[in-house]
Order: sequence, then C-alpha cells, then structure tokens
Amino acid sequence: MKRSLSFLFALIVSLNAVVPSMNAAGTARENKRLQEGKITKNEAEHIVLQKFPGAKVTKCELNTSKGHGIWVLEVTKAGANTASKVQVDGRSGKMLP
Repeated sequence: MKRSLSFLFALIVSLNAVVPSMNAAGTARENKRLQEGKITKNEAEHIVLQKFPGAKVTKCELNTSKGHGIWVLEVTKAGANTASKVQVDGRSGKMLP
C-alpha cells in the first residue's frame, strides 16, 4: 500500500511538470513571435475588445510600417451601424491614435 501511494505521488508530480509545458508548446512560428515580443492577431483583438466592451471585430489584418507590424482592425461598437478603424502596435500591443 505504501509503495502504491509513493508511485501515485510520483506520477502526479511528474504530470504537473509535463502538462503545462505541453500547453505552452505551439507552432514554431508562434513560439518565435512570442520570443520576439510580437503581438498575435488574437491578442490584438482582445486588446481592442477590452477597450470597447460589446464591440465586434469585423476585420483584422497585419500591415508593416516602419519595419514592424501594425494590426489594423475594423470594429463595430455596440449599438453602432458603422465600423471604426483601430490600430494596435504589433510589438508593444498599445493602441495607436
């Protein structure tokens, strides 16, 4: 009984070490982007939606300006009929004026 509890404890400890690393593993391209401090499309959308709760992103594309990416999003605010363009810096994640 004592031996099986020791085995079970060791198994749980080893799984706790392995599972988070499996979740963190993405594609090589995603990992490279994250290491370089680049903002992904999903992150850019979340940044904008935090600023405009209830809004919908209708379009999101990456443009290059001055040597790095700028995410350009079309956002329809809650209750509005027209879309507004919002830009997010591809390195810092800050919304641009």
